[in-house]
Amino acid sequence: MMPAPQSLSCQIAALADGSRTASSLAEAALDCARTFSDLNAFVALDEPIVMQQARAADARRRLGTPLSPIDGVPIAIKDNYLTLDYPTTACSNALPSEPSGQDATVVAGLRSAGAIVFGKTNMHEWAYGATNSTSSFGATRNPRDTSRITGGSSGGSAAAVAAGIVAVALGSDTGGSVRIPSAACGIYGFKPSYGRVSRHGVLPLSWSLDAPGPMAATLEDIRLLLPHLFGQDPLDPSTRWARPFEHAPPATRPRLVHLTGPGLERSEDVDGALRNTLSVADIALGESTIDHMESYFAAWEAILHCEAAAYHLQRDRVDFAAYSTVTQAHLAAGGMLDGLDLIKAQRIRGHLIETLTKGLGDWDALVLPTLPVVAPLATDDWQEFSGRRVTTQDSMTWFCWIGNLAGLPCITIPVPRAPGQLPVGMMLMGRPGRDEALLSVAQWIDDRLCKRS
Repeated sequence: MMPAPQSLSCQIAALADGSRTASSLAEAALDCARTFSDLNAFVALDEPIVMQQARAADARRRLGTPLSPIDGVPIAIKDNYLTLDYPTTACSNALPSEPSGQDATVVAGLRSAGAIVFGKTNMHEWAYGATNSTSSFGATRNPRDTSRITGGSSGGSAAAVAAGIVAVALGSDTGGSVRIPSAACGIYGFKPSYGRVSRHGVLPLSWSLDAPGPMAATLEDIRLLLPHLFGQDPLDPSTRWARPFEHAPPATRPRLVHLTGPGLERSEDVDGALRNTLSVADIALGESTIDHMESYFAAWEAILHCEAAAYHLQRDRVDFAAYSTVTQAHLAAGGMLDGLDLIKAQRIRGHLIETLTKGLGDWDALVLPTLPVVAPLATDDWQEFSGRRVTTQDSMTWFCWIGNLAGLPCITIPVPRAPGQLPVGMMLMGRPGRDEALLSVAQWIDDRLCKRS
């Protein structure tokens, strides 16, 4: 039986009152990683590296000079973040050409706060997929049911948190890659507004869609980590106007809009779980449809494939035969698109942003299931729901890509389920740049769900 994940807030409190040391937290995490090694959540984990960081954190605590509240807390890092003390492979045999021996900006920020860079987590190769089944290290298993996928591309990070190995982990999100595995594994996952968190040192999939984000055991843990992630970085121009994290006032009866209609279908199980939860928790919301969903989705795909192909095709000394056949096919598709296709897609993108931010009236959060189905079996290539038959890959990104194309902050929170039922996530999307306000709405909803679960 899986242990309940220990929260970051509990770890911070235990370190502060002296009931736990960084070394004891690190040892417990290492023991748990060994216990759940069959999940294949980690692709690089070195006990001496972990314990050296833990002992340094303990020494600072003894001197009364911790670097921050998270000094001494283990944090797992997705394998597309550059890290000083671990190799970065993007879980591919076509290895990155970026120089090793350096930290991504957000990793450096966590390290300067004293966090223990615990290990590198498994991922879908080059973040170019949403199942986490394509990896040079093999697929990650879902801790809730090991016969099922974690979803991806940040599947290893989700599995590490859901299994209780670490309280928090970093992922990256281009079409849902933080939220998808978080929902499939029953944890919280947050995608910031585009440009609030530095992408420097995070191997790109699509420059204008990528967003680094945290995954955690509780919503409060997301809040505790974000001050160490948000802010400007001169090495990433997209963060030029990024504000540091600020605590927003609590939400009171937020205006919620449930998106439904063609292109936003979901299985009866997922739809029933979401609607029943909202009803039991006495959460009222309006309902709206969005026209032209297929065009918007095609625009997201075009931008993703164009930008991914542009990055990979310009890399030096890369053996394309080293990529998996799936990734090769994606890159070939991107290479066949031209500048006109990209311009058209960007114009459609602007129309979606206008539709969401102005065309739906006054709202505080848009509501959707995070996934249209529960975590699929690893052997299933297709999913069927609401008269649709789509690939498992497409079913994983069914809703989540909207937030990336529009640059919105998004969060997935677990819906209460009966014992033995697979997780279902509720996704909330906020207005661009209003990440803190979205978190307040999420907290209002989460509090009501927890009281009635």
